[in-house]
Amino acid sequence: KKLVGTYMSPTAHRIQIDQKQVVNRNIDHRYTICDRADKDAWIADYLRSQGDQRGLIFCRTRAGSIRMGLELEEEGLSVAVIQGDLSQKDRDKIMRAFRKERVQFLIATDVAARGIDVEGLSFVIHHQLPEAFQYYTHRSGRTARAGKKGVSIALIEPDERDRLTKFESELCVNFRLVD
Repeated sequence: KKLVGTYMSPTAHRIQIDQKQVVNRNIDHRYTICDRADKDAWIADYLRSQGDQRGLIFCRTRAGSIRMGLELEEEGLSVAVIQGDLSQKDRDKIMRAFRKERVQFLIATDVAARGIDVEGLSFVIHHQLPEAFQYYTHRSGRTARAGKKGVSIALIEPDERDRLTKFESELCVNFRLVD
């Protein structure tokens, strides 16, 4: 504020973000409770049920994203993995395939997902809740673009219900149980 007062005109326009409006209201926030060992099977079943819908699956770690990608490929699903250890050339190749719909589902880490802007994504799955609220907002915001609707699904373990409540409170969203 001191810098603004010193160097800017007193009539300069001020823009302020309303914390209650940070999350896109076209996103349906859902959750399911499952043990860690059951998460990959749940995700595989969900992806098979999506027909031609496309989406993103977020993992917290590089190793977790690679492991999940291999498992889902073994299930016969059209997936690719983007994570921070890839060269820029490999990242570009994967993103090109995803944008051109040669890959239906993309698995990503938070770091690697920066800048992913792909039209027509129906859903985002959070294999684990992220460490920070703003990461959840960033992840979920990959769906429901250009006025369209989207779904953000968090897979939580039985002892994480209180964390989900904190996300609801902080982000002013309501999570509903997956049908």
